[in-house]
Amino acid sequence: MERIDDLLKTKWLGKNYRFETEVASTNTLCYELAESGAPMGTVVAAQSQSAARGRQNRVWVSPEDGLWFSLLLRPAFSPEKAAALTVVTAVGVCRGLMYYPGLGAEIKWPNDIYAGGKKLCGILSEMKTEQKKLHYVIIGIGVNLSTAKLPSAIQKTAAGIEELLGVSIDRKELLCRLLLGLESAYEQYFNGQEKELFAEWEERSLIMDREVIVKTVGGEVAGRVVGLSEEGFLLLDMGNGKGAKIISGDVYEKD
Repeated sequence: MERIDDLLKTKWLGKNYRFETEVASTNTLCYELAESGAPMGTVVAAQSQSAARGRQNRVWVSPEDGLWFSLLLRPAFSPEKAAALTVVTAVGVCRGLMYYPGLGAEIKWPNDIYAGGKKLCGILSEMKTEQKKLHYVIIGIGVNLSTAKLPSAIQKTAAGIEELLGVSIDRKELLCRLLLGLESAYEQYFNGQEKELFAEWEERSLIMDREVIVKTVGGEVAGRVVGLSEEGFLLLDMGNGKGAKIISGDVYEKD
């Protein structure tokens, strides 16, 4: 995937592109490029990662049979509005995956894409701010093509596109399709169309209208998922007229 310009159909996302055979983390490399002045829409991809991380510094296993990339955004708005970019990214990824009929990708808040009842893709958003000013956002995306090289414990909960569809997937084509879906979602959000995006999230949500338990740093919160707040936080109906707005946490469906 040294070059993608022959398949790329975006206007700005991925026009500045860098590919590495192996990196510690595409997010880390993208951060270094951002600090050196890389433009909005820069994309960094790698064949494998040796020290990738997920949300809350969890290990993200990234063998060669996957698609691992990060992108750089420099939106002209507040860090508060940037908080919803993980939700926007999830919608964009699902749009890109629509090119693969039968995959049935769904979003599990806050940052996972599921297919066939298992985790297919993870998203990690990081931002640099200073005195309430947003400098840039880096978004890492990891997609499993196959689960064959994943540890056996992870294989039980992970899904791979090739295994789900029963066909070989071209990484470059997949990346370009994802970037096109992502760019369309980002442009909508930048243009103030978050209501439309959040409505699409609800349609694609794995947990919408479900009874869940959310494990947060402050303890467990139980309720029915009723949608997203304007910041992209999870809204729960706890019954008896009570509600909760969840900024971050791990979601589990009630048995």
